Amino acid sequence: MLNTLISCIEDKGVRATPVRILTLEQFCKDSNAKSLTELQILLDTVDKATIYRTLKTFEKHGILHAIDTNGDAVKYALCSPFCLAEEHTHTHPHFVCEKCDATHCLDHTKVSLSHFPSDHTFSSMAVIIKGLCTSCKSSG
Repeated sequence: MLNTLISCIEDKGVRATPVRILTLEQFCKDSNAKSLTELQILLDTVDKATIYRTLKTFEKHGILHAIDTNGDAVKYALCSPFCLAEEHTHTHPHFVCEKCDATHCLDHTKVSLSHFPSDHTFSSMAVIIKGLCTSCKSSG
């Protein structure tokens, strides 16, 4: 697994430092998007500034993408393998559980821009779907 994590980082032109490897490992453990605060708890031996710089580096190089959930904090999730440093290729919505605050990419749910007005230009897109995740729905 270590070699896979190192390859994922280095294939994007980023040096695979121990903190970067640990950070990426947290994103590979489950499909939940994570905030800086959540990562601080998971990586309790790493200072907040280093984690923040790692997140920004990963976002810049197409390893992670930021999700503005309209909540208190931006969350980050793994990019698709097709993302480039210059252009993230996400056209999927994100799901935010209103009970546990888990955030997931809905990779197989595509958002079409086929009817986007031709006289407009966009720089980014964010679609947030809110509701109850499977765990919260069944427990409550």
